[in-house]
Amino acid sequence: MTFCALFPGQGSQYIGMCSELLSSEPEANQIFAEASDVLGFDLKALVMEGTLDQLTVSKYAQPAVLTASYVLFDSFVRRTGVTPDYAVGHSLGEISALVAAEALQFADGIRFTAERGELMHRSIQEQKGRAGIVVDLHQAELEDIVASIRQTHYVAISGYNSPKQFVVAGTAEGLRLLDEKVDRYGGEFIPFRMMPMKADAPYHSELMQFIQPELEEILSGIPFSAPVFPICSTVHGELIRGAEDIPRLLSSQLLQPIRWTQALARLQNLGAAVWIDIGPGQSVRNMLAENPALPAAYSLDDQQDLSRLLERYEALSQKSGGGEAG
Repeated sequence: MTFCALFPGQGSQYIGMCSELLSSEPEANQIFAEASDVLGFDLKALVMEGTLDQLTVSKYAQPAVLTASYVLFDSFVRRTGVTPDYAVGHSLGEISALVAAEALQFADGIRFTAERGELMHRSIQEQKGRAGIVVDLHQAELEDIVASIRQTHYVAISGYNSPKQFVVAGTAEGLRLLDEKVDRYGGEFIPFRMMPMKADAPYHSELMQFIQPELEEILSGIPFSAPVFPICSTVHGELIRGAEDIPRLLSSQLLQPIRWTQALARLQNLGAAVWIDIGPGQSVRNMLAENPALPAAYSLDDQQDLSRLLERYEALSQKSGGGEAG
């Protein structure tokens, strides 16, 4: 039963995430305490008692989502003895996947996501561009629209979430033109400024080039190891080759579109059959539901899904005589 771990990105955070594990598992509290030590503030208090507005700020949201994802991952592995056969992460989620696969130490991941989030927030402050989501349009149609607008104004597909859901980024005028053309094709453009947990910034596009030198400087001081299980990077849609591959991918990640649909297709071709959303909320599980080529995913943050998964692995373990499954 080939298991692929799916790690969500920024926007999956919510107040109270991991509350059940924090009330029942000392390991969860230890992970939050380690993150708090690195960050210099009480992350658990922010997640349990803070405001969603504060938790949505990138320098807080990113280490919070990484911490919550790692808590869920750690709990599931301890309860089942199962580790992923493959993993993939959506933007920030790629860093969570690297931590889970021991390619990046948790403390280094927390420090990096906080610094990355602070750099990314500058694109909002400096008004580098805007973003939104396009739904109910085929990829080829959207690519034609983008190509026609690019002759005069900058716009780009910055994320391939599903066969009919795409993130777009660009200048204000570029996105205004895109909105008009998408409407004519029968699709819908939803600006991120209308979505409360989305950062209205041109992430994963050429408009983020200004932060690359600082990202590379931060990454130069972080040690990486080869992942203990394969990770498919959404930067190029292929498996990460080794430790030396990681800094280059992370430094270019915010300039490249999130090739999520392409990465999932690659993993399916490699035999991934059980897909598990390992992070707060169900954003990744819901994205997979929009892709008819893939089976339904489970979410560890959904108690019904978690119970079904635990029963499935327990039955498989008993069938195989108590050995590891997956």
